[in-house]
Amino acid sequence: MAMLEKNLKVDQKKRITLGKLAPEEVSSYDAELKENGVIILHPKVEIPAEELWLFKNKEALNSVRKGIKDSVNGKTSTLEDDFWDDIEE
Repeated sequence: MAMLEKNLKVDQKKRITLGKLAPEEVSSYDAELKENGVIILHPKVEIPAEELWLFKNKEALNSVRKGIKDSVNGKTSTLEDDFWDDIEE
């Protein structure tokens, strides 16, 4: 990613607007204040609460990532029509 510098002016309440500098998927930032006064913003994204378990379960997350990679590489299979019949919600 290319480094982009832009002069951002603070308003009367010492706020800045990131505008187009902020990627669309970023929902918040952690701010780090260095001893020399430099402020570093670390972008954060939110996930739905019902998906949090996946990111806490490395085995499941790796399985999902492998499945996505396999799909991208054309490694797919077809399920039988009755595959879901015995699955409980």
